[in-house]
Amino acid sequence: MDKIKMTKYLGLVTASALLLGACGQTDSTEDQTNTTDNEEPTEQTEETAFPLTLDNYTVSSEGAEFSEKEITYESRPESIVANNQGTAELLLQLGLADDITGVAALYGAGDEAVAEDFSSIPVLAEGYVGKELVVGADPDIVVGRGQLFSNAEWGTGTVEELNELDIQTYIQATSTTGATFDDLYADIDNLGELFTVEENAQEFSDDVQTRMDALVAGVPEDQEPLDYAYIFGAEGTNVDIYSGAADTYLNDALSYMDLNNTFADAAGEISVEALLEADPDVLLMVNYTGGRAPEDSMADLKANEALSSLTAIQEDRVYTIDYNQFWSYGYQILTGMEKLSTQVYSTN
Repeated sequence: MDKIKMTKYLGLVTASALLLGACGQTDSTEDQTNTTDNEEPTEQTEETAFPLTLDNYTVSSEGAEFSEKEITYESRPESIVANNQGTAELLLQLGLADDITGVAALYGAGDEAVAEDFSSIPVLAEGYVGKELVVGADPDIVVGRGQLFSNAEWGTGTVEELNELDIQTYIQATSTTGATFDDLYADIDNLGELFTVEENAQEFSDDVQTRMDALVAGVPEDQEPLDYAYIFGAEGTNVDIYSGAADTYLNDALSYMDLNNTFADAAGEISVEALLEADPDVLLMVNYTGGRAPEDSMADLKANEALSSLTAIQEDRVYTIDYNQFWSYGYQILTGMEKLSTQVYSTN
């Protein structure tokens, strides 16, 4: 993804926080109905009774403001488009390789555990995918990050637009503003029930819990909480500072490691002056496909005289994190956190 598109996306996410903060969430009980024909049941189907009603979400046309929505699925969806890489990897972890008919937004490191199955999924777009390509894949359902259910050229189409074409949706709860790490367990449980793979979902959820428990145990008992800020790149004296205020799932997950987002309550863009005043203990440099090489950004960041007084610079606490691992709003954040724990605490 080029710098302009990334900046536009980040601006969109931040706008989501502002809109939700001003207006709050509203409830809607409009149902979705799956009009696809019933097919032969797969393993574990006896554990799910259809029609199945789940609490989920819709999102405004620009992909910014979420509303709760009760959704009814008349039968098990048999073909899935994942609107981003991380969602596809989550579905693969649940054993749904044969059901995924398309994926998009390949912006970071993949999960080696599912790499072979992932390589067999048709890639609709290396970047964000538009509605035309999504509809062309003829899915029963689109699953993924909520902000991408937009009618913009980079969006899959809104929930309502897809429903009108008899395509259902499932928005990851983790991608909504206000989400916490516990929402990952809810997503795993819901997807397990929807795709009749409850046993796989429970096993995977247990694995996620085990990994998080290990991360918590790896934080030194006498460790004082550390403040951090996100950097989406640096070139020359230009620094792209991102508040991450709307990304509550990330912020909550990192809090398990006693890492707290300096700008969690910030609104709007973050200036260099604001960064200097906050003086976070840690800087997290985001690496994404199509972005500037992280080692180049890192070199320019450390060479920037205006930032030389920052504690993170002086104490060499600038770490690279992978975009897919963190902004897929899924289990991959654990891999990123495990690496980060090794760097920050040298305990793993």
